[in-house]
Amino acid sequence: MISAIIPFRDWSLTRLETCVAFLRQLPSISEIVLVDFGSVEPISELPGCRVVSVRSDRWCLSEANNIGIAEAKNDVILKLDADMHILLDNDTLEGLAQTILSGEVACHVLQTTDFDTINGQRARKRLRPNWSEGISLFSRPVVVEIGGFDSRYFDYGGEDNDLCQRLRRYGKRVSAFWSEKVLHERHPPSDSRIQGRFTDSHKKTLLADASIFRTRPFRYSDYENTTVFGPAITVAISTTARPNRNAHLTHCLNGLAAQSVQDFEVLICDNGSPAASRLSQASLRKSFPTLDIQVFSLDEPSIPKARNLITDRARGFYIAVHDDDDFSVPTRFEEQLECIAANSGAHGCHSSWIEFDETNGRLTSYLGQTRRIDKLFRKPGKVTLHSSGFYRRDVLERIRYDETLTLGADYDLNIRMLLSGLDIQHTRKFHCMRRLHSSSVSSNGSTTQRVVSDRTNRAYKYFLGEPFLAAIRDEDAESPWITGFPTMHEMLAYLPSDFGAFRIDLDLESALTLGFDPIFGLEGHGKTGAFEGLDFMPAFQGYGHNTKFVMRTTQALTAGACLQKLKSFLGLRGVDVVSDIELANHTKLQSLEDITVGRGQRRVMSRRFETMAEALAALPSGLLTLGLGQIQFFAVNHPEAGVHVLLGTFDNVADLEYALRVANSGSVGDFMAVTNRGKRGGFNGT
Repeated sequence: MISAIIPFRDWSLTRLETCVAFLRQLPSISEIVLVDFGSVEPISELPGCRVVSVRSDRWCLSEANNIGIAEAKNDVILKLDADMHILLDNDTLEGLAQTILSGEVACHVLQTTDFDTINGQRARKRLRPNWSEGISLFSRPVVVEIGGFDSRYFDYGGEDNDLCQRLRRYGKRVSAFWSEKVLHERHPPSDSRIQGRFTDSHKKTLLADASIFRTRPFRYSDYENTTVFGPAITVAISTTARPNRNAHLTHCLNGLAAQSVQDFEVLICDNGSPAASRLSQASLRKSFPTLDIQVFSLDEPSIPKARNLITDRARGFYIAVHDDDDFSVPTRFEEQLECIAANSGAHGCHSSWIEFDETNGRLTSYLGQTRRIDKLFRKPGKVTLHSSGFYRRDVLERIRYDETLTLGADYDLNIRMLLSGLDIQHTRKFHCMRRLHSSSVSSNGSTTQRVVSDRTNRAYKYFLGEPFLAAIRDEDAESPWITGFPTMHEMLAYLPSDFGAFRIDLDLESALTLGFDPIFGLEGHGKTGAFEGLDFMPAFQGYGHNTKFVMRTTQALTAGACLQKLKSFLGLRGVDVVSDIELANHTKLQSLEDITVGRGQRRVMSRRFETMAEALAALPSGLLTLGLGQIQFFAVNHPEAGVHVLLGTFDNVADLEYALRVANSGSVGDFMAVTNRGKRGGFNGT
């Protein structure tokens, strides 16, 4: 039931034999593994034990612990130092192990009592502080799942605390167990302990690192069985030869290389590509040296078969589904792991996404929906993005992709997951950039996908029956609250460098900081400005009461060029980015009827100007007496409607007449007083 592991280096054989003698009296301990970590005189054998000897120039307790975990054959591990005496009765130890096997507890920290040996007898016992080092009973699968002990902890102290903190952050229970029958023999400390050589660095690491997973369980020894721990995540990519595949895959892998959590492997299945067009594993590894990339191939193309094959070869505890033409934002894996840790019992999660269309430069965001069966039946296609999926590996091992389906296997899998009672959470954040292009499956097989999805829907609805469908129709259809929507600046970093057409906007404050005088320039109203090779012209941003005056670049820039140019504006706050497709397509309609004026008041408003430049040219410099803050704009989002200049509202006749006189000083009736219905009138409504 229990594997006992004892790590040591240059310890007394007598002390080891004493420790082992107590363990051999406990039937629940079926094996004892001694890890000799680089002793000058290695111990080759000890009766009743299996000795694992490795060579290392330095002592690393955490790595020695990890070697013991890798060598252990049971799911419950008792980790202890050789200076421990376990006098517990077998029933007590077995009871603690049962709570671990049941999943109730992930780790029991056994509190110890110090003793001195005087004349061969134990004497002067003293209870050690809570959470002391030395001995713990824990779940091997759970500890392996989070990467074992942190090998940055060289000496004694800190490594146990770190493990307990990470288990708690992962949503696992850690319990303290005290008994006077768990003893620790006091003895002179090692030289490194006396000198405090590692204490400070251990404390700093413990306080500074709040992450969960560890990526390097073996750093210093020649231990060879390093595949036991495996990565936390397997990234599953199915790809096939098509136009621009190399560029798309490069963009995809760049996103993976930038992940804040790097404990993953990348498995790429070349799905039915001709032999001459297949990917080279060596070439990809050379281009992305920080990624653990493995490439294999299928002779006949089949997306579900390729994904099942990746699952069979995966070593990660989780599988992150990924398309070869999509991009994951740098925090995706970190935040998806946090989502699962925060939702105890969750089998996976998915996220919101943004689509970027290569053909027209359009960016479209999709929040997605809570993954429930009623959502899938009501809104097929917009509930979830399969390539944002993040699942426990054992889920995909048991609920596999249906290899009889050519397309739509992901939708079918989603339904079967939910009908199986699995809990798939929504992270409530944006994590994926989905590329739309002429050679994608979505473009070439969209009709087939819809047909398959519709047929799948009808089939499941038929077999589930009307009572079930009536029940889910009555369920709450509340959408998730989404946070972390990326700004346009952030999206530029995630998009391919040659994507789209973007323009840089400067607000009035930023324009003035750069020396522009956009409203009352010396060379005429609405003066053009130039900065860092970019020309700026007056424009308006937004519509209705949200209309803002900006200086906008006359040049359209690709995502990469725009990102580079933005570096020149780092010291300015009022810098924004808009896309040409956004400027050409406005969804929120505004009209003059939306102008509201309080009862008994009149707003000073100009006639319609075709462009912002024309409106600015009509503004007399005398308006400065009113203050720049009074000059506002109202744009109606129809090209023929143009833009109006607003000069605030007035409830005093003298102020109104003064504003009208100043506004019209350089023109002939460009400005007038209006009510909220756009009619001329005085203060009496006549």
